[in-house]
Amino acid sequence: MRQRSPETWRQIRDSAVGLMAERGFDAVSVDDIVAEAGISRRTYFNYFAGKESVLFDPDPEDPLLWAELIAARPAGEPLWTALHQLIRAYTTAAAERMIRQRLVLRASPELAACSRKVCDRFWDAVRAWASQRNADSTELQLDLLINTAQTVLNTVLPRWDVDTGIAGLHRLIDEGFTLLQSPEWTTS
Repeated sequence: MRQRSPETWRQIRDSAVGLMAERGFDAVSVDDIVAEAGISRRTYFNYFAGKESVLFDPDPEDPLLWAELIAARPAGEPLWTALHQLIRAYTTAAAERMIRQRLVLRASPELAACSRKVCDRFWDAVRAWASQRNADSTELQLDLLINTAQTVLNTVLPRWDVDTGIAGLHRLIDEGFTLLQSPEWTTS
């Protein structure tokens, strides 16, 4: 079996997301995408299971990116801080893709559940790293920190006004992490 090209994957994804951002998710067919990308339906389905996957599947090189971002965290950094910075770093690296996806989601909010499923792959990588890095932490401690960080992202994404760019998303992420650290949060 021939190996799939990351460049072809991106060409198909960029064609699809561009059309969806312009026309709306429901108004774009697989035939529209293959015509825009200059490929066959067979090629399309060799890369993507359907329209949702072309919009939300992680880039083929995302696992390498996640590994680089994780490796860049300084030794001894508190896990909560590392999680905050990992989210910022990943959203920075994926900014263009996230903005285009958000434009499609604005017109088709029912697709939001699909985007969360894909994020699980990122969180699986983070969880594996955190369990090795923080071997002294209990599973409960790790799960609470990681799940809370994930909840911050899942809570702010629907509130993000894409017109504010990735900087607007980062402000919301920072606000969420700061709020959870504030003493007022636990006493109100």
